[in-house]
Amino acid sequence: MTPGVGSRVARIASLLLGGALLAWLLVSSGMPSILADLARIGPGLAVILALELTIDAFNTLGWWFTIPVAERAGTYGWLYWVRSAGTALNEATPLASVGGEAAKLVILRRRITSAAAAASLLAARMSFSSAKAMFIVVGMAAVWPRLALPRDVSLALLSGFVLVVIGIAMFAVLQVRGIGMGTVSALGRARIPARWIALVDGWLHGVDAHLRDFYRARPGDLARSMVAYVCGFACGALQILLMLGWLGLPVDPAAAVGIEAFATLIGFLMFVVPGSLGVQEGGKVLIFAALGLPRSAAMAVGITFRLISIIEIAMGLVAFVLLQQGKRGQHGAR
Repeated sequence: MTPGVGSRVARIASLLLGGALLAWLLVSSGMPSILADLARIGPGLAVILALELTIDAFNTLGWWFTIPVAERAGTYGWLYWVRSAGTALNEATPLASVGGEAAKLVILRRRITSAAAAASLLAARMSFSSAKAMFIVVGMAAVWPRLALPRDVSLALLSGFVLVVIGIAMFAVLQVRGIGMGTVSALGRARIPARWIALVDGWLHGVDAHLRDFYRARPGDLARSMVAYVCGFACGALQILLMLGWLGLPVDPAAAVGIEAFATLIGFLMFVVPGSLGVQEGGKVLIFAALGLPRSAAMAVGITFRLISIIEIAMGLVAFVLLQQGKRGQHGAR
């Protein structure tokens, strides 16, 4: 079995396990109670969707700041839909983030140089992950003294988070120092033909130049990118806060931030599960229980986010089709 096939099999297996976990959570949490809580949220689903689209706008802004200043003009609205299409492919296909990121790169090349596009994707991933780690630390600190989590679970979460942060730090160092030299050396050891290595080397020099410009000459853009991502996480906490109120639970801002941070942490650690199926809902059940909140309410919140996710995937796939049609139209005009 090739590594690519093995990765897809593992992702499909994780999807099936996630689906089984979701089914067990639904049955064990009591469907009548879950349905009653979903009815309380009711029309509020439109508000949650509007906030989700606002989160997407902040996340697009975070990405937009990583693009070279000279290539940004008039790209934000277009970038919003490119990001939506890429995210939908990531969530809807058994290719981890490879499919969506590759699609973004191909689409970006229509308006941005390929080296700048690749550098922006790498820098945006770094900025987003750093902002996510910061939000998790702040959010979990806000509620940690109140959590009734088993010691083993706490240690597992902490250990996993530390390993992820170490990975982010290594990713940052790699980008700042340049990815070209190590990649070219690896290709040489793999006995790739010299002419292909020369082509890759030339392209990677361009990517490294854009990364150096971003990290060394544009620290303000890095800071603005991270702030935009943090604003997106704050909107996620607002979604939780509103749903707590609609469910008749205490409207507790610290708990809302903690719940969002915990959900973000679970997503961070369980990224291999497509769409965090079952994992997202299980994380909600765990953090709600740790805060002394009803299990059915946790599932209602989780299902609400699942419905929003389905809507966003559908929107993203439509965006992908339209972007592809735009590409064919450009080719026809030539």
